[in-house]
Amino acid sequence: MSASLAKANIATTSRLLSCLVTESLSRALYFSLNGFEATGFCVVLSGGVSSRPPQPLENPYTVSDILAIILLKHVPVFKHDTADPRGPEIGLLDPMDMLPLTLEVAERIPQSTDDHFELGQALHIRLDAPGWQFSQGFAVAPSHDPVALWNKFAVSHNVEENMIKEIAEEFESSVKWQKYSYEHPPKVPLFSSSSIEWEQSIAEGHPTHPMHKTRMFLPPMRDVAPGSFDLYNPKLRFVALPKSSLKITYNFEELTEPLREAVSKAAGKELPMSPDYLVIPVHELQVAHIQDKFKEAIIFPSDFRLPLLAQQSIRSVIVPDVYQTLSLKLGVGIKLTSAVRTISPASAYLGPRFSSQVVPAITMDHNILTVAKELASVVHAHPESDVAKHCAAIVREAHELNSEARGERLIVCTALVESGHEGEDGHLPAVIRIFELDTEEKRIQWLDEFVSVFFKAFLPSVLHNGVAFEAHPQNCVARFDLKTKRILGFIIRDFGGIRVHPPTLLETTGVEFDVIAGHSIIAPDLDDVYARMYHTVIHNHLQQLIRVLGLHYNGRGWEIVRKNLIANIPRDHGLYDAWLSPERKTFPGKCFMRMRIASMYRFHLHGPFPNLIHYKGVTEEDC
Repeated sequence: MSASLAKANIATTSRLLSCLVTESLSRALYFSLNGFEATGFCVVLSGGVSSRPPQPLENPYTVSDILAIILLKHVPVFKHDTADPRGPEIGLLDPMDMLPLTLEVAERIPQSTDDHFELGQALHIRLDAPGWQFSQGFAVAPSHDPVALWNKFAVSHNVEENMIKEIAEEFESSVKWQKYSYEHPPKVPLFSSSSIEWEQSIAEGHPTHPMHKTRMFLPPMRDVAPGSFDLYNPKLRFVALPKSSLKITYNFEELTEPLREAVSKAAGKELPMSPDYLVIPVHELQVAHIQDKFKEAIIFPSDFRLPLLAQQSIRSVIVPDVYQTLSLKLGVGIKLTSAVRTISPASAYLGPRFSSQVVPAITMDHNILTVAKELASVVHAHPESDVAKHCAAIVREAHELNSEARGERLIVCTALVESGHEGEDGHLPAVIRIFELDTEEKRIQWLDEFVSVFFKAFLPSVLHNGVAFEAHPQNCVARFDLKTKRILGFIIRDFGGIRVHPPTLLETTGVEFDVIAGHSIIAPDLDDVYARMYHTVIHNHLQQLIRVLGLHYNGRGWEIVRKNLIANIPRDHGLYDAWLSPERKTFPGKCFMRMRIASMYRFHLHGPFPNLIHYKGVTEEDC
C-alpha cells in the first residue's frame, strides 16, 4: 500500500470513528497507557452493544463486542455522566486526538506472534480487569480499510443492506480523492495570494465529516477520475429554456447579460436569443443532466463557453474578466460529502428574498459583517423538486474580487486551518505560518482578537432577531488589513443552512418572512436557532481553529471563547442560559452519520454533545 493511500485511509477512518463515538452510535471507553507513544487508548464498542446501556461487570465484554481500538495522542473530552464502571466514557472524539493507528482485535493463542505483539500485550494487561473476558487473550492488527470498519459497524447496528452499500461507496470515493490530493498537494498560499487561490488551497477540508472528500458524479453525468477533470477550473456552458417552464426571481436575465455578451465575443458570433426563452449559464458537467431531464432545453454548442474559477464548494464560481462584483452559484449533480450540490427550488426562492427583505432589516454591525447577497435566481418549474433542482442558478455578490482596492485580504476561513501544502513550510497550518504565530502567547492574542470580532459579527442577529447565519468555515470569509494583517471582519455567504425564528423576526423588524412552507431553515423556537448556531460556530468553526492553534487541551482557547461570549451576551438573554449556564453540560450537536444512515440532509438530527464552552482542558485525573 502506498504512503498516500495509507494516509487517505487514516483520514477517512479517523473521521468515521469520530462520528460514531461523538454521535453515541458506538460507546468508547478511555484507558491510559504507559511506555508507548500514545497517551492512552480507547476501546470502541460495536453498534449492537452500544445500543444498550453499559453491561454490569459480571456480564463482561468479549473480543466480539469490540469494534476497534484507537491509540490516542491526547486525552479526549469525556461525558459528564459516564456510567460504565470499566472506565470513563468518551463524549467527543476528534481526529486530532488520535494517533494514525486504529487496531482490529481478534482472539489468538497466547504464544502467537505478530507485528504488534508488545502493543497487544500492553493493551491486554490494561484490559485484564473486571468487566472484560478474553479467554485466549487477543491479537491486534492495524485496520487499514475504513470501508471494512464501516461494514463491521453497520452489520452490528442493523443498517439496511442497500444503505451499507451506498455509504461504503461514498467512503471509497473519499479515500480515492483524498489520496489524489495528498499526491498532488495545493501550492502553499501566501498572505499575498488572491482570495481564489486561498479557496483552492484545501488539502483535506471538513475536519470530522467522514465523506469529507467524496466526489460522486450522478448519472447521466460521466464519472470523473481524480486528475482527469479540473474541478477548480471548469467551463461555463449555456442552455436556453422557455420562460414559461421556469421560476425566475428578480432580474436574473439582466444580471446575466454580461455573460451572454462575453461568450458571444469569445465565440466570435452571437449567442442565439429568443424573447420567449431564457439563457441560463450552467456548469459544463451539468449539461448531461439538462439534456436528460429537460427535453425542451436548447443546448448551445461548446464553442459558447467561458472559463471559470471554482471556490471551495465547487459549484460557486467566479467568471474572470466578466464579473467584477458578482459570482455564480450553479446547480451541479455531484455528491460532495453526503449531499448533491444542486440548488433546490426552495433555496432558489429563498436566497434573493432573504437578501432583499431580511438582510437590510436585521441587527448587525455593517463595518464588521458583510452579507454576500443573492440577487436573483432561476429554477425549473418541474413539479418534482428532485428534478427541478438540476436546472438552477443564482447570481450572488462577490466582495472578494475587489478587496485589494479596499486594502483588504479576504481568506475563506477553512483555508486558515489547512496544512499539507506544497512549498516552504507547507506542513504548518496556514494560520500559524502567515501570521507568524510561533509562540503560545502570540496564538492566544491572535485568537482573542479573532473571536472578539467574530462574535461581534454573528451574535447580534441571533440576540435581537432570532436569525442565525450558518457561520461554518466554508461560508465565512475573513477580512484582514492588507498592511497590518489584523482581522477587520467577515463576509458570510450561502443561506441554505441558516436558521430563522419567524415570530421573533417579525416582532423585532416588522418583516414577515417570505419562505416556502416547510423549509428546513424555519426554526420552531429560539432554542433551535441556538442549536444551529452552536454547531456551526462552536463545535465546527472555533473548535478546529482552537485545536490547530494548540489551545484546546490546555483549555486556554475555550477560556477566550467564554470571556468573549460573556462580553457579548446579556445575562438575562435566553442564549446566555442556553450556552453559558453551568447546568448545560451537553448541547444538541449535528450528527453526520445518523443523518446519512437515515438519508437526511437538509433536516438535521441532533445528539447530546459535550458543551465545549465549559471545557477547561485536560486535568491530571484525565491522564
